[in-house]
Amino acid sequence: MAVLTMLGVGHSEAIDHWNNNAMITANGRRLLIDAGYTIKFALQDQGLTPEDIHAIFITHVHADHCFGLERLAYECRFRYGTKPTLILPPGVHDELWEHTLKGVMGQLGEGPANLTDFFDLIILEDHRFEFEGVSLEIFQNHHTPEKPSFGLFINENLLYSGDTRAIPDIVIPRAPKVILHDCTLTDYNPVHASTQELIESYPAALRERMYLMSYEDHFKQHQDEVTREFAGFARQGQEFAL
Repeated sequence: MAVLTMLGVGHSEAIDHWNNNAMITANGRRLLIDAGYTIKFALQDQGLTPEDIHAIFITHVHADHCFGLERLAYECRFRYGTKPTLILPPGVHDELWEHTLKGVMGQLGEGPANLTDFFDLIILEDHRFEFEGVSLEIFQNHHTPEKPSFGLFINENLLYSGDTRAIPDIVIPRAPKVILHDCTLTDYNPVHASTQELIESYPAALRERMYLMSYEDHFKQHQDEVTREFAGFARQGQEFAL
């Protein structure tokens, strides 16, 4: 059985939770959905190391979603002798390499390096890919304006929003059985959906299947509202069948 595990559920500012990253496990192999700067701690909580990761998908280029790639790359190459697959959606490669990772990974003791020296690189041209029999459809969400940023619809069953404002035009037609949706607990944020925005954007029947993720440390202050209006807060380590 394929499962998605929430490795972390925290907002970028959170201290009490790891970065909002997830992992799909199927046929004994593991695909990370993002690798933020807390990824080693999150993997350790699951009894895993970078050696146990076979592929990585990056939703967008922000530190809590991609800064762990440098650590994974170096340890896989020099400590474990492995080479995970790195799957990038359209428009993400140059931003990730040229503007984010090249300064720390572009030069090795052996000379100049590129992403392909650390990863088997796949740049998606289509909006679908497969991992160990699990079907993944990518979609552009509504995060930072003009920035490539993506969510995933997995096995036509679970929708993983990625960092985003409300996206009813994407979520409602797909009618997912489970929704993992980005949420900020502030009244307003230009790049993350507030609970009020989610309540106004999605019908109650859909919110009953919606778990909130990427939330701040003061989440307990909102527990009653979230329990009343949604399926609840996604929990660190929580598993969802795919």
